[in-house]
Amino acid sequence: MPPAPIFVDLTELTTQPLRTGIQRVEREILSRWRGPRALVPCRFDAEKLGFFALPDAVVEILTEDSNHTVEDDKERLLSHLEKGTPVSQDDIEAGLHNPEVFYEQRRAEAYRALCRDGTASVSWLVYDFLPFLHPQGWEPRTTERLMHYVRTLREIPRAAFISEQTRNDYLHRIIRDPGRAGPVIPLGGDGLALSRQRFDRRRRVFTYVGTIEPRKNVADILEAFEMLWQQDVDVELTVIGRIENRSTREPPILERLKPEPRFRYLGHASDDAMRQALQKTRATLFVSSLEGFGIPPYESLASGIPVIASANLPSLDVLSPGGRIILHEIGPGAIAGAVRQLLDDEFAEKLWGEAASLRIPTWDEFVQRLASWLHEAN
Repeated sequence: MPPAPIFVDLTELTTQPLRTGIQRVEREILSRWRGPRALVPCRFDAEKLGFFALPDAVVEILTEDSNHTVEDDKERLLSHLEKGTPVSQDDIEAGLHNPEVFYEQRRAEAYRALCRDGTASVSWLVYDFLPFLHPQGWEPRTTERLMHYVRTLREIPRAAFISEQTRNDYLHRIIRDPGRAGPVIPLGGDGLALSRQRFDRRRRVFTYVGTIEPRKNVADILEAFEMLWQQDVDVELTVIGRIENRSTREPPILERLKPEPRFRYLGHASDDAMRQALQKTRATLFVSSLEGFGIPPYESLASGIPVIASANLPSLDVLSPGGRIILHEIGPGAIAGAVRQLLDDEFAEKLWGEAASLRIPTWDEFVQRLASWLHEAN
């Protein structure tokens, strides 16, 4: 008789099938899982108050390398979500893993009920506590609305983390119980499947990849390049990422830069479009003030491309030094200065050499370590 499967809760991903951030992590888990226990995707139905196993077609849609839009994927998933089959209490208690962040009260209550008698094998992958520990970066009253997540996490018997910073926050700010704190499992840096790039003096493009929201400081990047262009510096900028509703500084600057031939804004782009952009890039920029991990600079270095980055990014703390310029103060002037440094061919070639020597974890390694940890409970 085969061992009982591990159910993986993909409620958010099947509702919002994005290809970035946490959703990317979930897709990598689905596509790279090798067992030995089967991994069965499920979702929580807030109306029926239960977990439902999802058909294989859902995994096929979520793991295919395609250029479908989020709306396309929502439409394609919809009919399959309605075909989910209820998961029995015994089966769900034998292994349920949540790799998502969610704030829905009924889903939180379902997890707390599972954990109540202490026998269910429930585990979570934890990303960060930014909205709770740094509420100034979010809309007023956001933290209060999100508290279901933290209250439930306090009852989850096993938790793993994507960074040492998050694990420390968990132990010192969420729950003082080292027995529940599992390992730190760094994310993979090879998700773009971009071959290692080589330095070329003709590359004059700098690229930002990530969402456009206040804490990412994209406006400072845009203003830095405006300064450089006003000083007749021969450099180009590409920005890739969707604009969040809370962004107020960036939209007028983006509008102002539309006629600028040395600037491209691609919005939310496919992996293929990002690969094409990075194949022309001298260095990437990622100067976020707050970050749970920070995967874009990690992926850039994995491709051999240097980075201009802010200090204290958990993703870069995983790596040995090299291949990046670290900014301890973020502003247009500091960013422009770092760009000027990297426009020096000798300096740039040195950073490219350092980037090429870095050892960066892969997604296969991440999923293997996650699977090993999940199997330890049984």
